[in-house]
Amino acid sequence: MVNRVFLIGNLTRDAETIAAKSPMTRMRLATNSMSRDADGNLKEYSEFHTVIAFGRLAEICAAYCVKGRRIAVEGKLRTRDYEDSNGVRKYVTEVVADSMKLLDRPDGARERDADAGAGDTSTFHPSLATAG
Repeated sequence: MVNRVFLIGNLTRDAETIAAKSPMTRMRLATNSMSRDADGNLKEYSEFHTVIAFGRLAEICAAYCVKGRRIAVEGKLRTRDYEDSNGVRKYVTEVVADSMKLLDRPDGARERDADAGAGDTSTFHPSLATAG
């Protein structure tokens, strides 16, 4: 049995650090897909995912994962339940990240490179962060 998820999308808000025993960060990631309806018209659909990172990966995500950044996340699905303030049991499915890769550069970095004459648009460092 395999529980692997690989997502590429845009962050919908800045990474949020959560108070816990060890570093923990929560992010919201939007992914898009396209399909055709019965009339042949192209439709775009968005899905929103909650991504959780722990340890050193959480610290890196907190520092570099800001709204609008494009990232790739690899991890596993985890479903948990909790009771809300009204006593209703709720279920939530999250992606627990094992690795995260930044796929673009922050706007300020592009401007600095252009001023310096560097045309390289490679991935911003740390480009690959892994849990562990």
